[in-house]
Amino acid sequence: MSRYFKKTNQLKQKGLYAFLFLLPATASAQIKYSLESYLPFNSLEELIVAILRIFITIATPIIVLFIIYAGFKYVTAQGNAQQVQEATRALTYAIIGAVLIIGAVAISEIIANTIGAFQA
Repeated sequence: MSRYFKKTNQLKQKGLYAFLFLLPATASAQIKYSLESYLPFNSLEELIVAILRIFITIATPIIVLFIIYAGFKYVTAQGNAQQVQEATRALTYAIIGAVLIIGAVAISEIIANTIGAFQA
């Protein structure tokens, strides 16, 4: 057993010496690398706009369904104050959601135009 440990210690020392000997050569080497992106976007702005477009495509039918749901709740309320209040709340939340989504798109366009103005 002790013979095995002596061999491994000798190999470790030799490996360490080889590493220390080659360290200056590796430190002075110029490493060239490049990252290839498989995304079809050339900039971060294009990626954000694409994500927002996907989000809008998904969110628009949901907002429309919530507005229809709120209208259905108004029709079925039949004068019940509590159900009318729930329908009003549902319609309010649907409109707030639509405004937030449109606002996000508007803010992203403003930021993209501002960055474009500085780059030009």
